[in-house]
Parts: sequence; C-alpha cells; structure tokens
Amino acid sequence: MNHAVAESIERWNPSWKNRRRTIFATLSFCAAVIAYIVWKDSGSSLHAEVASSLTMLAGFIIGSYVFGAVYQDTKLRKPQ
Repeated sequence: MNHAVAESIERWNPSWKNRRRTIFATLSFCAAVIAYIVWKDSGSSLHAEVASSLTMLAGFIIGSYVFGAVYQDTKLRKPQ
C-alpha cells in the first residue's frame, strides 16, 4: 500500500465498530424473532410472513455490509 492510500485511510476512518454493532444487533433481533416463531409453531400465515420478511432483511443487511465494505475499500484505493 502506498503512502497516499495510507494517509487517505487514516484521514477518513469511518467507525466500523459502530456499524458492526448495529448490524449484529439487527441480525440478532431477526434471529431471535425467527427462533421464537419456529419454537411457538402456531402455523399462522402472519408468522410465516414475518419470518420470511426478517430472513430477507437479514440477507439485505449482510449484502449491504459486504458490498459497502468493498465499495469503500475501492474508493479509498483510488488516487485522488
């Protein structure tokens, strides 16, 4: 890594710690609600829809996290 990239990263260092906390909290919430629905097993179509929506939410969060990190890394490596 050249010196300009290292300086750019140091100058603009987003708080990934806070981002990860938010992501993990949301994923934990999704997992807890889905686990409760599976444990309760009422067979309700509402519960099935909630579980499906939370699964999609978790997938979107993971995708955004991965592709956001890739985009940020690519942006920081470009010469300015």
